[in-house]
Amino acid sequence: MIKYLHVTRQMLILQLQYKSFFIATLTSMLVKILVSLFVWKTIFLAQSEVKGYSLATFTTYIIFANLLNNLNSFSIGRNLASSIVKGNITGELLLPYSPITALFFNDFGLKIIEAIKFLLVLAVIPLVNPEFYLPDAKVWGLFLLTSLLGMFMVQLMDLGFGLLSFYTVNTWGLFVLREGIFSLSAGVLLPLSFYPAPIANILNMLPYSFAVNFPINILLGKEVDTSLFWIQFIWVPILTVLMYFLWQTAKKRLIIFGG
Repeated sequence: MIKYLHVTRQMLILQLQYKSFFIATLTSMLVKILVSLFVWKTIFLAQSEVKGYSLATFTTYIIFANLLNNLNSFSIGRNLASSIVKGNITGELLLPYSPITALFFNDFGLKIIEAIKFLLVLAVIPLVNPEFYLPDAKVWGLFLLTSLLGMFMVQLMDLGFGLLSFYTVNTWGLFVLREGIFSLSAGVLLPLSFYPAPIANILNMLPYSFAVNFPINILLGKEVDTSLFWIQFIWVPILTVLMYFLWQTAKKRLIIFGG
């Protein structure tokens, strides 16, 4: 465990070395959220409610959707794909630790940095946008639990996208595909309730929805299907087993030259 925590520590040190990049990405995140808020405020001028969302709850949804989107960045899949394409994976398999577990702890370091940005933006937004919905402590606890489980599910899914690099040379296409699927099916662009009912019902049960749409609706006090809690818990072992077998199968395609 100590060696994996060292991986997290190294990532934190690396990220904090680039202070200008930290400030730039923080500013970019804040500007992106503010632009979205101003656009939707204009839309709400013509009506007080849209699809069951008031101005306060919808702007809160947009804020948290953007923040959770950053927390669920595609770092595991990108790093694994890069390691496979460059051939570094062959050397990493010889090291005295699991390269897959190391990827998770490396990503954990990135998520700590993104969480700091999350809190900084969350401290500034209410000052700029008074229409902000805040729940009680019990709801916050449930939101955090579902968000963490959702993030772990996204990590597992991203691992799967990264392992597809064993089967293709176009990893850039995988990144684009992943970002598109995540934005549409997680509820980053819009709440899933804005989609046609048959599509929304399907997306609500798929893994990505539990990373953004599901926890935010809990945060906003929306009525959610209680069976979704159990579906989220069921997805975790299913994805874990699936990625394990995908990793074992992908390693068989590895060819090492030399002796």
